[in-house]
Amino acid sequence: MKRCFVGIGVLAALVLAGCTEEKAETKPVEINEIELAKEDAGLTLDITIPEADGLDVFNQHAVKLGKELEAAVRNSETAYLEESADGALHADGHMDFAVKFLDEQTASVLIEAYLYEAGMAHGRTYLEPLNYDLRTGAAIELADLFEGDNYVADLSELAKVEIETSEVKEQLTKPFTEIKENQKFYLIPNNLVLVFDQYEITAGVAGPQKILIAKSDLKNLKDLYN
Repeated sequence: MKRCFVGIGVLAALVLAGCTEEKAETKPVEINEIELAKEDAGLTLDITIPEADGLDVFNQHAVKLGKELEAAVRNSETAYLEESADGALHADGHMDFAVKFLDEQTASVLIEAYLYEAGMAHGRTYLEPLNYDLRTGAAIELADLFEGDNYVADLSELAKVEIETSEVKEQLTKPFTEIKENQKFYLIPNNLVLVFDQYEITAGVAGPQKILIAKSDLKNLKDLYN
């Protein structure tokens, strides 16, 4: 079933909030569901990606992620069948997405994927956020959200506090020190969510980790998320 997500324009948002100040209306952005690959003939493919109206770079990024997963599954299947006489194990790839934050200027979409390569002991789950500025069509990096260059230190301290009070602390493979300059993230209305890949800070069995940082604790935010 096709899904469609619409960003509310500025004027509509003001009306809903009961504000009478007049501002220019912004055209809503629709994010649709596109089935990129679907197959269950030995190997399993179920790849669904987002497509945003008028955001060419966003769409190219999403297609690239989907195609990379599909290629990994097919290549794994082919290699395993060439080396194995029984062909008992098959490759498996799943991808879907969720719109996490969408307003008149910012879109944050989280792609969730799973890859099992035929013959391997375990599969791998990974998260790929797509954060885009709807006004320019450009990808948003973590640094783009903040004024100044102290965001790594500030976010690292906030992440430490969150980790210390969560079950993630017991799963760390080494003491947490700081985030990367280009740490993966996505946005939700009241929190910035830092994303850590499988094995990045915890054992692989724990999968990817998400650390929520309250928006109210963030310093020097730009209007992309203000």
